[in-house]
Amino acid sequence: MRNLAGLAAAALALGCLGLPLPAEAATQTVVTIQFDDGNADAYQALSMLSTHGMHATFYVNTGFIGDSTHMSWTQLQDLYTAGNELAGHTLTHQNIKKLKTADARYQVCQDRDNLISHGFQPESFAYPFGSFDSGSEAVVQACGYNSGRGVSGVNDTRVFAETIPPADPYALRTPPDPKQGTTVATIEGYVTAAEQHGGGWVQLTFHHVCSGCDAYSITGANFQALLDWLQPRAASGTVVQTTAQVIGGPFNPPVTP
Repeated sequence: MRNLAGLAAAALALGCLGLPLPAEAATQTVVTIQFDDGNADAYQALSMLSTHGMHATFYVNTGFIGDSTHMSWTQLQDLYTAGNELAGHTLTHQNIKKLKTADARYQVCQDRDNLISHGFQPESFAYPFGSFDSGSEAVVQACGYNSGRGVSGVNDTRVFAETIPPADPYALRTPPDPKQGTTVATIEGYVTAAEQHGGGWVQLTFHHVCSGCDAYSITGANFQALLDWLQPRAASGTVVQTTAQVIGGPFNPPVTP
């Protein structure tokens, strides 16, 4: 979070004085709701998020925007105007780990530049297929992003959440991506596991909102149920924030591919 250090210092000072801690300083677990790919059916998440007073991070491939299976620029503007974060995912969903550096840079930087040219401020990136190495991280950082997210690394046996701040902001760890057969209880379990093991950052990565349209999908009813469950947990210190809110850092100018 942008003011994480300040909150920690304030909490320590108040604790030493024996004074009650403000609710924000007592926050232990942060949940980020994320959607990859900019799929058209994910747009329906907007109304559900807004109803619950929540914002998500949408990682999009700008090369596909406006086709029959992806959101339009107008829909992305709707998401952004409502307070959601728009973030990068390469131009055409390429595995940049397998590309030459120049090609990887084009995929990452041009995608970000496209978002910026439409009035957005992309600060976060997600690696397609969760595939990356040190070279991939260097490209993402060079293109102006403040973070890069994979798709694994958090489990219910040893690592229960990403740390805040992360040890490596360009290799962010997540629980397994929810799939069509993943129950709401399983997703909730990712959050409660973090709560019960010292807190941290839980990134929930979705792709489609539909009934059986894709292996990586969640139904609208189940997504609604998840938000219903998350909302009251804010009172006990589990809050929902975007990736950029957790990572912090400046918005960097566009970089020539």
